[in-house]
Amino acid sequence: MPNELIFKDAKGKKIADISNAFAKAVEELGLNDGVTDSRLKVTFHTLRHTYASWLVTDGTDLYTVMKLLGHSTISMTERYSHLSSDSLRKAVDKLDMSLRKTQAQKVVHLNAAA
Repeated sequence: MPNELIFKDAKGKKIADISNAFAKAVEELGLNDGVTDSRLKVTFHTLRHTYASWLVTDGTDLYTVMKLLGHSTISMTERYSHLSSDSLRKAVDKLDMSLRKTQAQKVVHLNAAA
């Protein structure tokens, strides 16, 4: 469910200090077992980074990602830009499809008028 809490207290209520609950969940799941490089460990920030990465990979524009993450400048969000390497191609393809649709509508209109 979209509005369901992921990390709950024993009574199913919202946890005030999420970092402790998250750390406990990561530990219980063994997500960092055997990981010696601290840069590769799962942290609460990992969720934020994954969220942003998935948005960009799915085609969400960087400005929208910036707003969703609460970044004050686009340069903070540009670290995710490499994930949308085909975004320029998609933009051109979208414009091309729009132009083709417009041309097809003109042809239909001209044929109907004739």
